[in-house]
Amino acid sequence: MSFLFILISLLIGLNLRYSIIVGVIEALIVLIFVFIRISKKFALVSLAFVLIGVGVSFIRPSFNKSTYRSLVVEVKDNYFIASSSLEKFYVYEKEHPHEIGDILEIKGYKTDLDFVRLESDFDFKEYLNNKGVYSELHIESLKVKFSNPLKINKFKQNFLLKLDENSRSLLAGMLFSKNEDGELKDLASDLHFMRLISSSGLYLSLIYFLISRLLSIYIKKEKYRDIISLLLFVPYGFLSFPRFITLKFFFYHLFKYFNDHIFKKKLDYLTLLSLTGLFFLLIDYHYAYQDSYFLSFSIPLLTYFLNGSMPKKWKIKRRIVLLIAVSLLFIPFYLKYYSEISILSIVLQILLTPLFGIYFLLSILSLVGIPLYSAINGFSGFLLFILKGVRPFLFKIYAPNLPSWGVLIYELAYFTCLYYLSIRHKPMIKMTLIPFVVTFGLYFIPIKNVFTSSVSFINVGQGDATLIRKNNTTILIDTGGSVYKDIASDVLIPFFKKNRIYDIDLLITTHDDFDHSGAVSSLVNNFKVKRYAKDYREFPLLIDGITLTNYNVYPELWKEENDESLVIGFNLNNKSYLITGDAPKKIESQIIKDHKKFKFDVLKVGHHGSNTSSGQDFIKMVDPDIGIISCGKNNKFGHPHKATLSTLKKYDVKIRRTDLEGTIVI
Repeated sequence: MSFLFILISLLIGLNLRYSIIVGVIEALIVLIFVFIRISKKFALVSLAFVLIGVGVSFIRPSFNKSTYRSLVVEVKDNYFIASSSLEKFYVYEKEHPHEIGDILEIKGYKTDLDFVRLESDFDFKEYLNNKGVYSELHIESLKVKFSNPLKINKFKQNFLLKLDENSRSLLAGMLFSKNEDGELKDLASDLHFMRLISSSGLYLSLIYFLISRLLSIYIKKEKYRDIISLLLFVPYGFLSFPRFITLKFFFYHLFKYFNDHIFKKKLDYLTLLSLTGLFFLLIDYHYAYQDSYFLSFSIPLLTYFLNGSMPKKWKIKRRIVLLIAVSLLFIPFYLKYYSEISILSIVLQILLTPLFGIYFLLSILSLVGIPLYSAINGFSGFLLFILKGVRPFLFKIYAPNLPSWGVLIYELAYFTCLYYLSIRHKPMIKMTLIPFVVTFGLYFIPIKNVFTSSVSFINVGQGDATLIRKNNTTILIDTGGSVYKDIASDVLIPFFKKNRIYDIDLLITTHDDFDHSGAVSSLVNNFKVKRYAKDYREFPLLIDGITLTNYNVYPELWKEENDESLVIGFNLNNKSYLITGDAPKKIESQIIKDHKKFKFDVLKVGHHGSNTSSGQDFIKMVDPDIGIISCGKNNKFGHPHKATLSTLKKYDVKIRRTDLEGTIVI
């Protein structure tokens, strides 16, 4: 167990940068435990590895050159990651021909990573940082010095093209961590199967077990059976490289082979597992920041502890308990990627794991040369039928994702409970299990929504979306819209889930411009919307004590789309708000002409800060304390306009922008 605590100490040190306070507390708990249960000297060793981890986590090699001789270490459709002089780069090149293993000579310059990220969207910068990539290399010229003769990407694509859309979408993610659109993949993701499949390694273990059992029929010597089983995984290892879960699986079993058959099992299971973990951190400490690293070692540890605490006569019960425990382990990751958990999903994972195991086996066999494409497509249809049938019965609990320190606390508490369960220490089981269950049980209760209200100006890029929430009543004004992504599914719905919102009581669109109403159809189809209003004649609207008034009541002035934009005012928590959509200056002028008093505390600045809105007289009369500008980062329209910013500053309006701050909540 000593090497396990060395690994844990190193991981705590490497992750200390996420939360110093939580990291220090975790380190103290581990050091005290080691001090009491192992020895004083080993506590000092553990402390040394914590400090090594802290020091290493701040190492970032950086060299400025005009020419970078680089090794391609990862490829995607429109970019690749290259390594040069211990530094890794993100290199954008659309539909490039490069393969892992290519050696390139790139003339260019590097900049810090800078990507547009919308509310609740995938954090690509964080994803790259966790791989040790902190800079983008911009190509001025590129020469291929060595081209990998194994055209693996082409082989993958040819394999996927032989499958139907549903099989292709699911297997692209399962086998190659490649994103493909398809109904089966979407359903598997909705039921949280994709994360379990791609990050856990459970199915690799299942396949390895099946291969070993088949070989035992013909090969009696375990030594030869183990090496043949391992060698059969090599082709898939090449095809899925650099997928961590496959690398870990291969090297662990390689080390196990040497330990079992050459060193005569000198190392126990925990030591072998821990040394494998340390081996990968020695290659690249950034593995410590990847979910697949954590899960691929946590699940075997979980299995080890639970197996020791359950009676040997339990067979089916043992597997059910293990799958439930794995699902509980996944809760922080369900929240991170989905902002929800579903009890039925956990049950389905237990029931359908054998089916997905068979599906995965068929896929691997086809990948290595046995053409079972018809069987795979048929199996995909069967899985689709099952998942579509159970989807309507899912009950999901929404909650925000845990912060990094929250995940650390959860996992520490989780494995502390498991440890005491494995040694059957009943007093400590109660002392750790009860607070753990109560604390994280309360986390899922939407207490905050009952007592608070807010207005959220959601970062949808170049567009508008404003959520009004009074306790559990919700009003959404505009939805945003994008030709590049589904704003409803990728931005709005995840944001609602994070805020424990289960439905929208009232949806309003100010006008029909795509950047204000483009996501309506997807939102209505994928989320519960009780009422939709867009006609100025429906106003004023009263909902749960909030009166929404439309001030653009001049159809005789409407000649263009923006002229028709609703201008909506309301009060909430002793603050007054004005949402002006894209209403132009002529509408603003008519409104202030017809109102002697028109003062609002918060102004949603018209037309994303364009100079077609926000006339001086209008801003002077509205006299807002805060002006919210919703626009896309580096947008092609040049919003917000300098003239608009100048006007707002002239009248002492505090300017807040979604392109700079992200979602703004008042």
